[in-house]
Formats: sequence, C-alpha cells, structure tokens
Amino acid sequence: MRIRLQFADTIAWRIALTVGAAIMSVLALSVLFDHLAGPSTAERAELDRADDAVRMIEAAPAGLRQRLADTITIADKVIWYPSATSIAKRFEAARLHDADPGMAERFRGNEGERESLIFTSADALAKDVDFDRVSHPGAYYMAVQLHDGSWVLFIANHRRLGNLFPARLATMLLSVTALILAASLLATYFLARPIRQFADVLRRIGGDPRAKPVRESGPTELRSAIAAFNALQGQLRKFVDDRTLMLAAMSHDLRTPLTKIRLRGEFIDDDEQRARLFRDVDDLQAMADSALSFFRDDYKDEEATVFDFAGLLRTVVDDYGDQGSNVSYTGPDRFAMSGRPFSLRRACMNLIENAVKYGGSAEVELICTRSEISVTVSDHGPGIPIDSLEKVFTPFFRIEQSRNRLTGGMGLGLTSALAVIRAHSGNIALSNREGGGLIVCVAIPVTEKVA
Repeated sequence: MRIRLQFADTIAWRIALTVGAAIMSVLALSVLFDHLAGPSTAERAELDRADDAVRMIEAAPAGLRQRLADTITIADKVIWYPSATSIAKRFEAARLHDADPGMAERFRGNEGERESLIFTSADALAKDVDFDRVSHPGAYYMAVQLHDGSWVLFIANHRRLGNLFPARLATMLLSVTALILAASLLATYFLARPIRQFADVLRRIGGDPRAKPVRESGPTELRSAIAAFNALQGQLRKFVDDRTLMLAAMSHDLRTPLTKIRLRGEFIDDDEQRARLFRDVDDLQAMADSALSFFRDDYKDEEATVFDFAGLLRTVVDDYGDQGSNVSYTGPDRFAMSGRPFSLRRACMNLIENAVKYGGSAEVELICTRSEISVTVSDHGPGIPIDSLEKVFTPFFRIEQSRNRLTGGMGLGLTSALAVIRAHSGNIALSNREGGGLIVCVAIPVTEKVA
C-alpha cells in the first residue's frame, strides 16, 4: 500500500514553499561556500593548532625556534624568519604596501589578532622561499608575524589552512542576496502567472456574456474566483437570452398592429395625413427591427479567424469611393490579425458612413504594431459638442439638428460599433478636430486568439 501525501494548491502554500525554497537555497549556498571558499571545520581546527604552534615558537629562544618549527606537523613545511632577514623585510613591506588587499590579513588566534600574509606559489613573495614551487605549483602559504617582528611561514602542498577574507565575506553576502532575490522572483513569477493569465482572458472576452467559460487552473483561491466568474457569465448569458426573446416577441407582435394601422390608413382621404401616418409606421417598424438586431448581438455569434484587416479596411474605403464618396486610405497594404472580420467590417462601415454623412468626406488612417492596431477616421464636419462626446455611444441617443432621426438613423450606429470593438478588447475615443470636424480613434490590441 503506497501512501501519497497531497497538499492543496493554494496561494498560502505557494508562499510557504517560496520562503522555504529561499531558505534551503541559502543554507545550501552557505555550506558550499564554506566548503570551497572559507575555512571548513577541519581547517578551523588546523588554524587553532597553528595558533598554538605560533605561541610556542614565540615563547622559545631565537636559537631554538627553527628546530621547534621543524617538529610541527600541521603543515608540510614550517619556516621561521628573523626580522633582520631580507624575506622577513619583504613580508613586512608586502603587509604595509601590498597592492592586493586580499593578501594582507589578520590571523585570529586565542590571544588576539596577528598580522599575516596569505599567498600561493604563483605570487612573487614565494620565489625566495626555500620550497619546491615547480613540484607544488598549487602550494598554499600563510606567513604570521610574531610580536618581535619575525615571521613564521606555514607551507601546505594542498590547502589545509585558511582565513575567511573580508572580500570573500562580501562575496558570500552578495551571492546569498542574489540567490534569495532570484528564488523569490522565480517563485513569485510562477505564483502570479495564473493570475496574469486570468486577467488576460478577462480582457479578451470583455463584456461578452456569450463567451466560453474560462478554464479553471491555478491555486485553489484562483480556481474559486474563476468558477464564480463563470457562474456570473452564465447568469448574464441567460439574462441576455431572455431579453432577446422578449424583444423578438415584442417585435413580432408589433408587426400585426402596425400592418392593421397601415391598412386602415389606406381609407384616409387626406393624402398628406396618410403619408405622415405611413412615415410614422415605417419609423416604428425600423426602430423595432434596429433594436432587435442590436440586442441580438449577431456579431458575437461569429467565430474568430485570422484575416487581413488592412485589406478589409481598404475594401470598405474602395466601396465608398465607387459610390462617389470622398474617402481616402493611408496605411499598410496587408496586416493579419485574429478577430471577427464581418463584425469589424460593419463597425468600420458605421464609422466611415458617419464621417461621409456629416462631414462630407472621410480620411482613414491605419497604424499597425505587434501589440496594437490603431484606426483613425477624420472628417471636416461640424463635430460633436463636448458634453455629447460620450453620450453618442448611448443606445438611441441622437444629437439634435444636424443629427436628428430623419438624417441620423435610429442612434445605434456608434453604439453597435463600440460593442464590436470592445468585444475585441479595444475601445473608441472621439475628439473634435481643430478647424472643424471629428476624429474617431479606434484601438484594438493584437492577440493570438479573440475569445
């Protein structure tokens, strides 16, 4: 029988694992650094023995110091240099004026610190030492100064003695800091990645209640949030479907009384009154059909595909040009993106048609980058009052006079275009042009797949 321990994938557990991984990494680095760069436990014991040997040599008479040094076995060779010798003077000069700050060190013993030098066979200080450097190129030297100015030199063919240099201590601290930072960044990246993915999905689907449910993944808390969002999407989908059915029923039921009104209007003798009645009937029918078409959100039933957006925009501009409208296009010849081409075509047509109808012309400019496409539609018309720049996106809102119901339709063109653009995670911004006219800026992010 195999026992498997399973832990809940929660944010709390991920944070705990992050901290634990950082601590374990620091401990592992400390052990490795202590083993490779600093005194190990055995080396510290050797240093304690070296401290005892230094004190014994210092306590002995000058004539017996070298004989005593020859009996020491903690190093392959131990040499005592009186202060008057040339090599002792070189040690003293190196201690005072050494260009390498890591060579001069403090030898820490039981009776305090002593001046010392640490070097290898490759250093210039080792050339005058009575030792075979050719046979032992990796020999390790530690020269300790006694209180009377003389020096004791410990030589080991392999590293057996050592001091933890301040430079190495700084390196260790920097390494530990870098390791903790790297472990934290890596762990937090994997911790935040599912949250970023969830946010990206929300941006892509926008306010589309008919979007597919988001796949539940990540920690338990995030999966609960995704499940709650999917439930909300389902409720919104049901609400929209019920509203659409209600409007469809209303539109269908309105056709019968409108038809009756038209038939009865045929019996009106006054031609002018009869024509006005028929216009009102036509307006009511157009309003019902437009509202039904808008609330159905037909563009959201279209599947996303990869298409040439620049080619689509140029085709729309050419169609208006063939109809005699003054419409120009500036931008690339081709640009592939993922989206719903038919709905985007209707949105672009609404924007260009408004510019042609109210401004007399339309200047279309397309700018494409790897992350976003920008479409600008400009005209030279009267523009829009500042207090109405946002209101024009409200369903059935119409600006009086130049944009009334007779010339401006049902007031759903910009509303429908905004819904299409937002379904592609984009947005539309309006601004008045200097000298007269309106500028419509459409920004759509470029994604691999549109929800």
